[in-house]
Amino acid sequence: MVEASQTVHPQAQLNRQLAQEQGLTGQQAAERPLKMIQFGEGNFLRGFVDWLVQELNNHSLFNGNVAIVQPLPQGRVDALEAQDRLYSVILEGLADGQKVRSRQLIDSIGKTANPYEDWEDYLSLADDPQTQIIVSNTTEAGISLNDADTVQTCPPASYPAKLAHLLHRRYIQGLPGMLIMPCELIADNGPALRTALLECAKRFGWEQGFSDWLERENMFVSTLVDRITPGYPRDQAQALWEEMGYEDQNMVKAEPFFLWVVAGDQAARAKVDELLPARQLGINLVTTDAVQPYRERKVYLLNGPHTTMAQVARLAGFHTVGQTMGDPTMRSFITREMEEEIIPVLTLPKEELEGFATQVRERFDNPFVEHSLDSIGLNSVSKYVTRLLPLVDANMDQGRGLPQRIVLALACLLYTYGGLSTQPVAITDSQTVIDSIRAAAHDENFAEEVLANQQLWGRDLSQIPWLADSVQADIDAIKQRGIQELIRQLA
Repeated sequence: MVEASQTVHPQAQLNRQLAQEQGLTGQQAAERPLKMIQFGEGNFLRGFVDWLVQELNNHSLFNGNVAIVQPLPQGRVDALEAQDRLYSVILEGLADGQKVRSRQLIDSIGKTANPYEDWEDYLSLADDPQTQIIVSNTTEAGISLNDADTVQTCPPASYPAKLAHLLHRRYIQGLPGMLIMPCELIADNGPALRTALLECAKRFGWEQGFSDWLERENMFVSTLVDRITPGYPRDQAQALWEEMGYEDQNMVKAEPFFLWVVAGDQAARAKVDELLPARQLGINLVTTDAVQPYRERKVYLLNGPHTTMAQVARLAGFHTVGQTMGDPTMRSFITREMEEEIIPVLTLPKEELEGFATQVRERFDNPFVEHSLDSIGLNSVSKYVTRLLPLVDANMDQGRGLPQRIVLALACLLYTYGGLSTQPVAITDSQTVIDSIRAAAHDENFAEEVLANQQLWGRDLSQIPWLADSVQADIDAIKQRGIQELIRQLA
């Protein structure tokens, strides 16, 4: 028995032999067929898609491995290979009010490929008839072509061009098409990727038969993914290694919450349910005919309150989401924003939205994650435009009047960017944005002048009835009485 005062050092870096000796995996894991090709090896995909595949494998519901493709010249393929493609996912958070802390060894990565070092090895992934799924997360900018890419460029720079070469090889081999599931955070990511592939085929001068096969034999679905994945737990690494008994340089930390919404026609939805039967395990993979209602739910009920906190709570002296939700007044403020200003204007059933809002607040309460309000406050103007401004419009269009808490968030944004706050609040945005707000900060009509700036907001917000007057009144009240009183009034 180890005394509490002793330090337990890992015996070795994680590899397949060590994992087998500890009974964490078996030889059969490495011998599963490759059923999925994954473009991207970052924290999110490894803590989300690969975690799901592992759960399915653990219950004999997938019986396949993933081939990971490194999408950029610099990446994690070498680090994964150094551990025989093994790593741990550590789930920490709250689920149904209970603390969750679990560790899962991922042994479902069967191969890695680096097209920058071995193009032919990468292309050979197309040759396996057992491979049926392609997933990707190559950043929001990933689903776009690069004008420098040509049919002779190997590898090409863009993700669609790399994928086009792979699928063209599969077409030439006479093999079936794939279920293609992009996870990039853009609207209609499935059709967007299909369009990019068709354009790529046209630019490369490939035969019409390939384009016809691409559309006829492949299923493109749109997706929405949701799981907070902080990634490598650097501050806990040594303690975790000692707990596990080995060094794991690729471990990933994630929250227990999991949501994967997949939209397509009836045949595509049936294929997803067949290949990834996650619901049999109670894992929240939703197949539907439209992602948009779920996208709205996430953007407005999770990202929207985050953006409100980044403005209102920071001005009140809070630093993290957890601190904000731990304060009874701020918690009531955010809860009422959800219940009175967001849920009533969304399209999903009220009961479903209320259940999701409860889950969101539980995620905000996660004691294992310190989610910085400064990080949420990056590029606050564009975030307000995408996450909160549509809610202002929806409330007005539905005759509900201006949503006071969302308007206060806008007032706090202008107050902070205008340099009026004595509370030190980090401002991270383009200098042009900061300068344009700060230049009007001491004008009598500060709010009206800034809200009329179409370059900032994409439109003239001063045309929204009563908005400029309400924002100016909030700014004046913050100056005179402080933000805490306004928060109390709306809590």
